[in-house]
Amino acid sequence: MKIPLLWIILIPFLFLSFSCNPREAKLPDQVVAEVNGERITVDEFEREMRELLFEQGREEKSEALRELRMICLDQMMDRKLLAQEARRIGIKILPEELNRTLSEIKKDYPGEGFGEKLTLTGIPLEEWKRGLEEKLLAEKMIRHAQRFHGKIEEEEARKYYETHRSLFQIPQKVRVRQIVVSDGEEALQILKQLKKGESFEKIAMSKSIGPEKVRGGDLGYFSEGEKPLEFNRAFSMRVGEISEVVKSPYGYHIFKLEDKIEAQEISFEEAKSAIYKELEKRKGEEAFQQWFNDLKKKSKIRINRSWLKS
Repeated sequence: MKIPLLWIILIPFLFLSFSCNPREAKLPDQVVAEVNGERITVDEFEREMRELLFEQGREEKSEALRELRMICLDQMMDRKLLAQEARRIGIKILPEELNRTLSEIKKDYPGEGFGEKLTLTGIPLEEWKRGLEEKLLAEKMIRHAQRFHGKIEEEEARKYYETHRSLFQIPQKVRVRQIVVSDGEEALQILKQLKKGESFEKIAMSKSIGPEKVRGGDLGYFSEGEKPLEFNRAFSMRVGEISEVVKSPYGYHIFKLEDKIEAQEISFEEAKSAIYKELEKRKGEEAFQQWFNDLKKKSKIRINRSWLKS
């Protein structure tokens, strides 16, 4: 599923919806809404709805269509308001930025897929590009408004570390080789060979049916719970030890424990840089929500309620 650019970015802010407290006003029948004098026409809205339904692979008869229409309108008004503010403070989209983004989007539609999309949604290419430019402007405005200009104090960072201790735990890991075959008797014969000192890697390469056979059966490092339950046997083994035959839905396994890294905790000093970045990101998002809410309050928004109900 291909999701429109701004859709992902604005989802967290849709709850600050224009439709929560719109200013009632009479608008012409062909106009769905107006944002600071800039209109969203019925044709524009319907084309955006068709594109949204196309991207989500949904039918127009969906029971959730009415709710989706309101979300779509909120999204369009949010985007328009953000783009207006971006232009006001001098943010621009250069032609090469627009063309580069267009080329990237076209890669998601093999062959003539992009042209077919425009045909199905009824959007002329030049109009679609204008909409793309508006989306890019809105994205730039979001990034600009999300910047945190304050200072994170170490005390706050330490508090985050203490209250999110589980995030800084590195679980025990093991590095394991395996030989897996489909027949139990064959597995027992291989185990006898291994106990006589034959090379685990060579037998894995010649006998195992697992894709890791090309690496001598090397599964790499993994933590408990990352592999099927039967693989947990390795966590109770000693380095260098070879297991008995272990049956699973995938076949008959023999494991060899190559290495074990004990569980450890990342210290505050090691985690400090990442914690500061996380706190700056969170504070930037909070600042954006407040800024965007204030921007909406001082904007002149008009919605054609009668058309939406029709």
